[in-house]
Amino acid sequence: MNNPSTANNAANALQQLRDIRLPGSTGWWPPAPGWWLLATAGLLCLVLAVRAWQRWQQRNRRWQTAQRELAALQAQSKTPLQNSSAWFSRLNALLKRVARDIYPLQPVVALSGDDWVAFLQHSSANAVEAEDLVATMVNACWQPHSSCDPQHALAFAGRWLQDHKKQLRGAP
Repeated sequence: MNNPSTANNAANALQQLRDIRLPGSTGWWPPAPGWWLLATAGLLCLVLAVRAWQRWQQRNRRWQTAQRELAALQAQSKTPLQNSSAWFSRLNALLKRVARDIYPLQPVVALSGDDWVAFLQHSSANAVEAEDLVATMVNACWQPHSSCDPQHALAFAGRWLQDHKKQLRGAP
């Protein structure tokens, strides 16, 4: 029945068994390929976010510069310079500089006189309302004493800039 040598062999075989060994823990370096992909995607997102922020800053800078210049002109409108040709020249220069940024393919800088008036009227959302105002505002640059009201000219310039705000911010 039971062979003592078979029982002895079974006991020896049991003694030769070793406990289950778990594999050693892997170190954190080098990371698994999934971590490399995640790090690459994160770095790419960071680079794209920084570039988008820089572009937004550049576009917004033009808008803020135009608004600061308009505010400076508004502050000067309450001084004796308000009705001078130099003041109207600076207002027209501001509008022309913004128009150059908005319409880079059009020769806006070269426009003067009636052509500049026509351009401002066509590019304004309220052209009919400002028809006479724009002409007197542009002509005030060459007249020592203009009949153009600086407050109305500032209001038109503010509306014109506001109409083109999106284009100014989106211009490359």
